[in-house]
Amino acid sequence: MSALNPQEELRHLREGVDGAAVPAGFQLDRLDLGASNPAVALAGAREVMEAVLARSDGPWPPLAEWQWVLPDWFVERCVDDSAIQTCTLDRWSLRAWLYWLEPSNRRWWWWDATARAKAVRVQVVYREKPYLRGALEWLFKAADR
Repeated sequence: MSALNPQEELRHLREGVDGAAVPAGFQLDRLDLGASNPAVALAGAREVMEAVLARSDGPWPPLAEWQWVLPDWFVERCVDDSAIQTCTLDRWSLRAWLYWLEPSNRRWWWWDATARAKAVRVQVVYREKPYLRGALEWLFKAADR
């Protein structure tokens, strides 16, 4: 069972939490993710997550559809995993990133985020650690344009 349904999470993404209490059985984590331009990184992350959350209620779309609906700048920052011949740790493939964003695999939910001087403070809710936040970290790294 998820902490938030996609509509609630989308509302948090767009409007923040406005004093809402963390759901029972969940914990809040605050991450300061470094960014050269925090406001741009946050806006980009929100743009990508909005597309993901808008498609999280029904069947998970195939990769070709994601390549069409996600922002071009995000897709271009992901590595093409069909061309990988060695292990790449500095960039995620779109296929791998989407795997960890699929509702049945994701273990964190967007709670709130603010741009700060040199970082984005992201708040997520989760049930237990580790909650595998690598996909979240890649999202913000890719969005820091």
